[in-house]
Amino acid sequence: MSYISNNAWLAMLAPTFVFSVILTTVFSFKKEKGNNTTKIFNVLLKSNLLGLLNVMIIILLVNNFGINNWIPRILARIFLSLNNVFITFIGLYSMSILHIELKKNKNYYDKAYKKHIIMITGACIIQMLLPVSVDNCNFNGPGIIFASIYFGINVIFWTVLIIKYKKKMSAGLIIQAITLLFIGVVCVALTFMYDNSHAVSIMDFLVVMVLYLKAENPDIKYITELNTNREETEKALSAKNDFLNSMSDELTDPLNKILQSATEMYTYKDQVNSEIQEDLEYILPTSKNLYEIVGNIIDINKIENNQIKIYEAPYNPIKTIEKIVEAEKERNSKPDINIEYEFDDSVPVELTGDEAHVSQIVRNLVNNAIKYTEKGTVKIMVVADQINYDTYNLKIKVSDTGIGIKNEALITLFTNFSKLTEQKNSNIVGTGLGLSITKKLIDLLHGTITVESIYKSGSTFTVTIPHKIS
Repeated sequence: MSYISNNAWLAMLAPTFVFSVILTTVFSFKKEKGNNTTKIFNVLLKSNLLGLLNVMIIILLVNNFGINNWIPRILARIFLSLNNVFITFIGLYSMSILHIELKKNKNYYDKAYKKHIIMITGACIIQMLLPVSVDNCNFNGPGIIFASIYFGINVIFWTVLIIKYKKKMSAGLIIQAITLLFIGVVCVALTFMYDNSHAVSIMDFLVVMVLYLKAENPDIKYITELNTNREETEKALSAKNDFLNSMSDELTDPLNKILQSATEMYTYKDQVNSEIQEDLEYILPTSKNLYEIVGNIIDINKIENNQIKIYEAPYNPIKTIEKIVEAEKERNSKPDINIEYEFDDSVPVELTGDEAHVSQIVRNLVNNAIKYTEKGTVKIMVVADQINYDTYNLKIKVSDTGIGIKNEALITLFTNFSKLTEQKNSNIVGTGLGLSITKKLIDLLHGTITVESIYKSGSTFTVTIPHKIS
């Protein structure tokens, strides 16, 4: 049977104790208050620290000072009790982590803590009552037998835990559990191999180090929480994207029918009584706003997920923009607004570009101008500048005489959910996505957008989009 001298054990225990003091001190400053697993880990640290101190005192008393009376025997019982505390709280820690990871019962700690306290109290009472002899610093007697049985029961518990939940546990948690199990088995083997329990304290410290490096290090814990939050966010975004992609037509088609019906009914408002006229004047802008909101949400989802495809084909920019303006005139429920358009002679009757997205950009800008204008004029001016023999820059200006934009608001004008007014009593409805979508579409078409505005006097948005000559 192998034998290691007590001085050699002391030489190994002393630096382990120093490292344990450092780790306990560092963790005490960094620990997160209110975190249950952190509270358990704090108990593990302190029980291991006291256990190491206890063993070193026993070796010094028996080996160096020749004291082998009741004092070392009491200290041996205290050491074994501390080890029982350590083992019990390892089980509580493992189950708490497992329940959190599996989202089975996040409050497991609250329910199990009292049971574990009762269990460890009983184990410690038994441990203190059972005699332990200390011969040449080796622990013998019923006390060491009870401690070994208690330890073995916990090792079996860890093994069953791994087997039961191995399919549901993450790879990291399985590795951590197997590592703890391996250290536990080695700990028992060393105890019987060298006829003493000095190895137990060192192995307990290794367990603490594994937990600290794998789970309880505040920096690693923060990174783990960030990764978990990121994964949950990605799952939520994926579910949202799938829903919007599958439901886009189901949402927009009925709303489009409602808007068309509301627009058609609005043309007959002069033929009905005043009460119905008021209803029609409310239904048209409301249905228009609802259609716009749903459309914007679907569009921003497609843009953010790179689902927008550019289709370039020959089209007549003059007819396209005329149709948009005429449609907006029909849907316009503000009688004090005059919508005008003007085409410069430089605009070709046919250009090659993405007609659908150019139309959407113009429509968004015109809608925005009407939304923030109570009376006056919304004017669309179109100019074309020839860049070279086969390229034109189609320049579209949308001006209004509305409320204008404050200088400080220009900075966030094209960001998501940005609105020109944040007044609580404002009757302007919208998501604040229209200009953001417009800017993103213009970027996809390799164009530019600028804005000039005088607060309370009006704004002018200028969009420049390159086109090829058909």
